[in-house]
Amino acid sequence: MATGDLKDIAARIRAVLPASWFPSVAEKNTPVLDGVLAGLAWPWTAMYGLLTYIRNQSRLQTGTGNFVDMAATDYFGGSLPRVSGESDADYIARIQKEFVVKRNTRAAFEEQIDSLTTQGRIFEPWRAPDCACYGRDAFNADTRRYGSRSSPGCVFVEVDDASADKSALATALLKTKSEGIDVFIAIKS
Repeated sequence: MATGDLKDIAARIRAVLPASWFPSVAEKNTPVLDGVLAGLAWPWTAMYGLLTYIRNQSRLQTGTGNFVDMAATDYFGGSLPRVSGESDADYIARIQKEFVVKRNTRAAFEEQIDSLTTQGRIFEPWRAPDCACYGRDAFNADTRRYGSRSSPGCVFVEVDDASADKSALATALLKTKSEGIDVFIAIKS
């Protein structure tokens, strides 16, 4: 007898019945009472099973079927669909891996650029270390530019390598940036 099954629920109902009205459980001579209690226990057993199923679907690690797909859509929109024939366990592992991917930070942009090209720099107009002041355009052999407080969601990526794959770089940076950030890629030839 497992918790929540038909026998368990019927036994729970029987335990609260007045002892003097019916024979004891040890006599096992109550087929009509057992049938009535089983009938009363059946909807509660179904409800317990449904609640157990719902509790499992409310967490990604214990979810199954379409609930895993809905969780992925809820977390990542349509950008992480299930691969054809992919099991729930593999899909859940891929979703969990996607949670910890670095995004929308300078380090994440640098990691993407370094993986695709050998010579790449990032310039953010609102970031003070990337900008210069009036009358000075170089410091420590780095070319500096004027900053701007009017473009806080703008990133310029300069790539010196003319052989860099522009579309792969653009795709990688598009996946890395968050909504509302403009990324401009300049490839020097």
